[in-house]
Amino acid sequence: MKLGVGILVAAMALTPLTDGFSKALATDQSPYFIVFSRYFVAGIIALGISVIFRKPIEIPVHDRVGQVFRTGLMMSAMTALIFALSIVPLAKAVGGFLIAPVVASLISVMLYKEKMDIFRFTGAGLSFAGAYVILRPEGSLELGTLLALLGGVLLGAYLAATRRACACGDAFSTLVVQCIVGSLMLAPLAFWNGIPDISLQNLIFIVALGAVSAICHFLTVAAYNRAESSVLAPFFYFNIVFAIPVGYFWFNELPTQATLIGLAGITLGGVIAMLSANAQLNSFKGILANPWKFVKSFSLKI
Repeated sequence: MKLGVGILVAAMALTPLTDGFSKALATDQSPYFIVFSRYFVAGIIALGISVIFRKPIEIPVHDRVGQVFRTGLMMSAMTALIFALSIVPLAKAVGGFLIAPVVASLISVMLYKEKMDIFRFTGAGLSFAGAYVILRPEGSLELGTLLALLGGVLLGAYLAATRRACACGDAFSTLVVQCIVGSLMLAPLAFWNGIPDISLQNLIFIVALGAVSAICHFLTVAAYNRAESSVLAPFFYFNIVFAIPVGYFWFNELPTQATLIGLAGITLGGVIAMLSANAQLNSFKGILANPWKFVKSFSLKI
């Protein structure tokens, strides 16, 4: 479980970069072309790695339909996000996507019978509250916000389905197949009006976006192959934590007092979610008595 959490946090550390590249490209390119480019480049990179290291791409026959279905969910979610990024500020678009882990947890608990104990429920609640404080929704639902929310619902369904199918192939094979198949799904829409003009700067952004997306996609699938959705849900909000330095150095944005309070809620929620409901009270007291020993053992296991 801890390994899955560590992998997801690593993915969240890179996610703000993909959002930044996507928003920069949205000023000149269509959302369909951006999503197509993102996954086509990511798929080519992953396919090249499989050839160099002679790693076979194995997708069980009985899961091929499931792979196409999950790929469709991912492509739809990302397309909705890019549309949102082209209409509303980055924070609002990302804010809509924050419902994804909540949706994934609810689907996993209701349909897949995963356990939702008090620690996971409290952790998810605190993390969501922290994200709410940071984003400070204004209450009005404009088109961009609705698209972001739609993307969050679709991404949550994808994450839950990925967790359910964790035994149907490894993460790397899933990465290659979903990126290649997903880009083919969007190709007709991406080139509906012909081949777009691409500047050198946009070409660099596309390659960078694809490379970082490949890493994030692989890490996310690997995380959900190793831990339950309800456990990972609070850690999805860590993308906000890592978005702050990206916003500062890229967009010259400084965190407000509300942002710092929200970060505290997100961090506390993540720590609480790591505690199992089956843990004994004495174990929890031991953590409080010797926190450094707990942190050291946790880091070594990751």
